[in-house]
Amino acid sequence: MLTSLRVGIGRVAARMAQTVGRRDYFQISLATRYRWYLRPVRAALMASCVGFCMAIVWSIAQTVLGYEEVRRMSAELERIRQQDQQVLAEATQEGIDLSDQAMQQLPAEVALANQLLEKRTFSWTAFLAGLEQAIPPRLALTSVRLEPGGTLVHLTGSAMTLEDLTAFSVGLQDHPKFKDPVLAQHRVGPSGLVEFAVTVRYRRGGA
Repeated sequence: MLTSLRVGIGRVAARMAQTVGRRDYFQISLATRYRWYLRPVRAALMASCVGFCMAIVWSIAQTVLGYEEVRRMSAELERIRQQDQQVLAEATQEGIDLSDQAMQQLPAEVALANQLLEKRTFSWTAFLAGLEQAIPPRLALTSVRLEPGGTLVHLTGSAMTLEDLTAFSVGLQDHPKFKDPVLAQHRVGPSGLVEFAVTVRYRRGGA
């Protein structure tokens, strides 16, 4: 009986030894196999991770900067709004109208004030004296009109001949107070005189 048991154990041990030997013979270890393409793939993955991290940090920094800029602009806008309210309050106390309708009329009032100021500073004596020096003997003016600002002058009149009209244009061109005379129109009237219209620029400084 003991002998039979030993024989059975020996057979089982032999079979187990054969089985273990076969498994060791056909087993393939993938851990010890060299794969050349894993190194560049690993490097690319690491570079991608670093790039993503840098992009995230850059986005956060830009967001923070944008938020600070918005806060600065909001504070500046609030300061300007407070200044506007203060100006409106002071204008109301002084009796000054700063409404939208008044602001729309302001450019026209400023232009009118400038025209009045220019008329006050305009010397008609110097203008007429210079114009008289440029008029030839056989030519007469019927109207003199100045544009706002006193620099462009419209002259109308009559001359005995075209030569007198030409002499008048030359006299205006050569005079130190006038420049750029332009003969707008001319025609021979019923009386035989040459009727004309001339525009010329007046040098208020006399330069």
